[in-house]
Amino acid sequence: MAGVTASTAAETRPRMRDCREAVRELRASERTARGLHRLDRRLHAFWAKLPVRPLRLLATSALIVGAGYLALSRRETVGHSLAELGGASPGYVVIAVAAELASLTCYAALVGLLLRLGVVSVPFRALVSLTVIGIAMLNSLPGGQALSTIYWYQQLRRYRVQRSVAAFALFASTLIGIVTLVLLTAGGLAFGGGAGFAAGARVPVVAVAVVILLVAIVGRRRLIPAALGLVRRLGGPEAVPDGPARADHLLAMLALGFLNWLFDLAVLLLALAALGERLPLRGVVVAYALGQLVAAIPILPGGGGTVEATTAAGLVVTGGATTTVVTAVLLYRVIGAWGLVPLGWALWLTIPTAPRAQLEPVSA
Repeated sequence: MAGVTASTAAETRPRMRDCREAVRELRASERTARGLHRLDRRLHAFWAKLPVRPLRLLATSALIVGAGYLALSRRETVGHSLAELGGASPGYVVIAVAAELASLTCYAALVGLLLRLGVVSVPFRALVSLTVIGIAMLNSLPGGQALSTIYWYQQLRRYRVQRSVAAFALFASTLIGIVTLVLLTAGGLAFGGGAGFAAGARVPVVAVAVVILLVAIVGRRRLIPAALGLVRRLGGPEAVPDGPARADHLLAMLALGFLNWLFDLAVLLLALAALGERLPLRGVVVAYALGQLVAAIPILPGGGGTVEATTAAGLVVTGGATTTVVTAVLLYRVIGAWGLVPLGWALWLTIPTAPRAQLEPVSA
């Protein structure tokens, strides 16, 4: 009996090799947690140094002065564009606005789903407001992509979202956006006709999309738990508790990301239809994807006209009439980008500081 007890004790006693591995893992987790804390402190310090109230007044004044200057200096151009836009079918325009609202809703829902994986819930209305504010920063400020990300992070922290969860949600939403844009482009190339503009890109893009779908389907039961495990490891002392992570969460994220792009693409298709322009679906999808790629390059606010030029050029190559295409692209950008700038800054002026009481743990 004593021999059995000694044998059992020897088996349960931790081995020196396991202890060294555990120490290395703890040290790596500690270094990562310190890095997140340093990043968080730097972001807080950067945001605290910004004169928020004067900046709000300056942004409002700049918008008013800029709009007045454009209206006065470009009277003929603005009048011609307004005359062209005035011929757009109101029914299509209303549907396009609804589609853009649906796109914004899908993105906010995607971020909300990512946050719920970290066992925290931010009010959906706040997520929609942050989405619109982020678009306003992206389309009106130099380095708007970085400033928008910082603003998102700071607001999520005000809702007491853990550092690791906030960083995970923002990074994952960007990654899902890239992946689903590839899927949307592949769908347009695969089902938009057999020849024409960008037909040569059909095979490689569709192949990449197939690989993405296979990875999502085969690894859906492992990817989300692995990502949450990484978040908990990076969280250090404030690691999130175990939460519900079903296999269909990854598919739901891909669906929301895909719908976000699909509804935004629908705005462009409806803008073309509103002006009576009918183009092959493949060419429109490829032109749209190229425009989004240019928009992701942080050179000028909102692409500085390069998004409009790239999208319009792709549509003209597809076979569209230059004048009609340019007007349709302007209508699309007004609905999906520039028209959201004043709304976003108005929300920025009025949005309250996130009350800590609104932090709601997700019930299991």
